[in-house]
Amino acid sequence: FSGSLTTTFAALTDTDVTGITQGDSLFYNGTNWVVTRSPITWWEINSNGASDYTFDGPGFPSTANDPTLYVNRGQTYAFDNTVQAASHPFRIQSTQGLSGTPYTTGQTGSGTSVLYWTVPMDAPSTLYYQCTIHAAMQGTINVVS
Repeated sequence: FSGSLTTTFAALTDTDVTGITQGDSLFYNGTNWVVTRSPITWWEINSNGASDYTFDGPGFPSTANDPTLYVNRGQTYAFDNTVQAASHPFRIQSTQGLSGTPYTTGQTGSGTSVLYWTVPMDAPSTLYYQCTIHAAMQGTINVVS
């Protein structure tokens, strides 16, 4: 190490601290430090051909095919689909199937890279995830308090 040690967030050059408030968290997205309003759970998404999404990360002791997800209102989740990107676009929906109704409340990012979702406090108790190209790649999201 050579140089000066940074002792404040404001002195960081790769961190946008605009609007940061007490209780916020920072996470590194591979390029920059990003502010999030709550702790974040990061799931890596891949595929088992065109039949299943695979999930890896917190809560999964091993890779799981099309698991039922349990998410908490007010918490933030990252669905990292950068490996499959355009081959298997990831979407959260309020109804099932390829033509299901997209549910985008609380989302930023993209289903073809990283989709960030802070679950709204008034989110429905059941939602779904779906590949927008392959009908078999889908699952249920249970929203809990």
